[in-house]
Amino acid sequence: MSSDSLEKVLSNNAHLRESWSLDEQVEREMADTPPIYSFDIRTFMHHPFQFRKKSLKQYSSQMEVSEVVVPQGIHMMHGELTSDSDGYICIENAVPYIHVFFALNSDRQYYVDGNLLGNSSPGHVQCYLFAGPQIVGLWHHRPAESFVEVNIPVSLFESFLTQESPFLAKLHMLLESSRSGILFDESILLSAQQKRIIAELIDLELDKEWKHLFFFGKILELLARTFDQHKLSNRAHRTANNMSSEMKKLMARAKKIIESRLTEPPSLSQLSAELGTNENYLKKYFKLCYGTTIYGYVTKVRMQKARSLLAQGDRPVNEISRFLGYNNPAHFSASFKKHFGVKPKAIQRSSL
Repeated sequence: MSSDSLEKVLSNNAHLRESWSLDEQVEREMADTPPIYSFDIRTFMHHPFQFRKKSLKQYSSQMEVSEVVVPQGIHMMHGELTSDSDGYICIENAVPYIHVFFALNSDRQYYVDGNLLGNSSPGHVQCYLFAGPQIVGLWHHRPAESFVEVNIPVSLFESFLTQESPFLAKLHMLLESSRSGILFDESILLSAQQKRIIAELIDLELDKEWKHLFFFGKILELLARTFDQHKLSNRAHRTANNMSSEMKKLMARAKKIIESRLTEPPSLSQLSAELGTNENYLKKYFKLCYGTTIYGYVTKVRMQKARSLLAQGDRPVNEISRFLGYNNPAHFSASFKKHFGVKPKAIQRSSL
């Protein structure tokens, strides 16, 4: 069944045959033990608080998993996968549920009946309704792939929404036709607040007596930040579309200057003076254009460059840190882990 589903995905998406493939050993293992995961959100709806960690070794790979179940049936999982192969999984759903996928260092793509449902590039989040009986999740090999997913019963998710929420009409339309679908028209960039909450959830140090309170509150905060970020992104997108061509060109110049000076990025005052505009305009319109602050964009580009250099595996972390303008390697490592969910050395080790 899983091999038929995969073949349908590959048949309907010819480009994948060039960019995606299973390692021969992994393919043999999957033929013997198909990668099928049965999921029933109802099993968590009256489940007491649960927190557990486990290591899974299968398909020539290893994944460290942390699972949390909180009151009312919310299920959260954090996974860190180490593998030398691309991969896939067939998720068999008992009933519809909401699936929020935080792609820390993952490019997960979901398919239904062979057709692309949606994907999540690294550093982004997407929200899905999984209503079909089977979902195929496919990903390309990445160094130390890391992700967080939050699964929510549909009835609970509906209780979070107001009658005016744009998600409500979209959700009901999909449910009435028994179709899976995306609730975000486009995946959104993870904000600093979301990354902070995820880091707190992953690296929790708290007495077990209070963990249930902490996880319940933090997961709800993460969801609230996510849907608020989606609303802000939509508003910024609409505003950016109405921006004058001159202002768009000015912001593009600002972005180009930042990208060319990663080692010593200009300050806000230096950049605004070079562009011939004032600081307030620069701050406002840069965020409207690119959905992040200038400082946030500097960090994003630095981290992307750092990951690329680390994946090459021939330069020490300290050297890369200095090259990108970080005087303190510990600060660089902390920023990298906050951005991607893994330490720089994890990327470097996986490329050796």
